[in-house]
Amino acid sequence: MIRDQFSVVMHRTILELQGISCIEIEQSPKAKKQIIASRSFGQKVYSCDDLKEAITLYVQDAVSRLRSENLLCGCIISFVQSNPFDSSEPFYNKSLSYALPDPSDNSLLLSKIATSMIDQLYQKNIGFKKCGVILTCLEPKATHIYDLFTDMNKIESSNKLMDSLDDIQNKFGKRKIGLGASMLPDRNWNMSHNKLSPNYFKWDQLMSVK
Repeated sequence: MIRDQFSVVMHRTILELQGISCIEIEQSPKAKKQIIASRSFGQKVYSCDDLKEAITLYVQDAVSRLRSENLLCGCIISFVQSNPFDSSEPFYNKSLSYALPDPSDNSLLLSKIATSMIDQLYQKNIGFKKCGVILTCLEPKATHIYDLFTDMNKIESSNKLMDSLDDIQNKFGKRKIGLGASMLPDRNWNMSHNKLSPNYFKWDQLMSVK
């Protein structure tokens, strides 16, 4: 009778209220499968060092999100590409991946791996328009079990270092401390400012009424 008058969802809800279980409860949210950090450059980038600076910043952004969700990364992918809409030169688009022996959330380690991949991905005389990093093979940090050969002292030191970096960034801001030159302003690879949305929390970007 109820099913004839109401939808299937309403029917199941009424049965649940009567103590009859028919709606599956998701015990825990599905873990994120990957984290991507990538931006297009404000202008073409021809320098390998510039690509390394950019990828270092993107790794830090990705790791920040990784740590905020208490996850570990088991594999990192770095990619670079030129402008697919520029007919003056052939399109270049390549990537490399690296599987970590032990999953990690250490931005220094992951940045070192990512920049070493840039050395392999870089090609002279190519105007790169974009690069990025993908953290994948993610798993909850709380449930990961290290094997007997893992140097737990090294893991503990890594955790303390990253906790200290988190404390500094939480207190002074994420752009106050970083790796290498990745946080310096006005880099060749920075996103073009005319593509950025205004930040109305800054005095110099507040809208004016005339």
